[in-house]
Amino acid sequence: MLVFRVIARFAGLLALAVCLGGCIPGDSHADEEKDPHFQRGLNLFNGQDYKGAAEEYEKALESNPRSAAAHFELGCLYESKLNDCAAAIYHYERHLQLRPDSDRAQLVRQHIRGCKQELANTEFPLPNSQNLQRELDRLAAENLVLKQQLAALQHQLQARPGPASPAAEPARLPAHSPSAANSPAPSHPRVHIVKERETITSIAAHYGLKTRDILAANPHVDPRRLRIGQSLNLP
Repeated sequence: MLVFRVIARFAGLLALAVCLGGCIPGDSHADEEKDPHFQRGLNLFNGQDYKGAAEEYEKALESNPRSAAAHFELGCLYESKLNDCAAAIYHYERHLQLRPDSDRAQLVRQHIRGCKQELANTEFPLPNSQNLQRELDRLAAENLVLKQQLAALQHQLQARPGPASPAAEPARLPAHSPSAANSPAPSHPRVHIVKERETITSIAAHYGLKTRDILAANPHVDPRRLRIGQSLNLP
């Protein structure tokens, strides 16, 4: 009777140990990687079928939602191959929740920070240095043109005579008189700002000037390469 009692107690302890061992599937890292879906995911990844590998790892999670290994592989896949940083962050964080003492924990935290930075750059991209320099150059050129225009206007205002008294005002000549015919033509601006589709010829025609005179007043200007916003001295 004693022998039967010992055997029965041993059998009960063995059954209890089996039940406790099987209550959490894939409890160890090695067991998680033995999952058939996990193994197929590895094979598909090595074959560069990254979407297929992700599907297999998801199936491994359906079989064992606590598979930290599957979460880690999915995090790497979404970050480096599928360009989905949000999904990568989710799986990396699930890996840390399930296995906080993982030997990959430090690496995973670095990847999480990298993914968050990538998301931030996507939402708030930094300006391109070359484009920024071009914009600064354009603004500097516009500022120079405005200064030149302002200086020309100030010069014209200073050169304009003040109002004469009524007694000293000369008699107005009729329009058909020789003196009126010989009077100078109306003045035009001293500086012209090039607009879209303008050429030296069209600018000269607009002011009633000759092309060669404009070129002579702007010896450093290439008439074949006019730029919008460029200033031209008018003779």
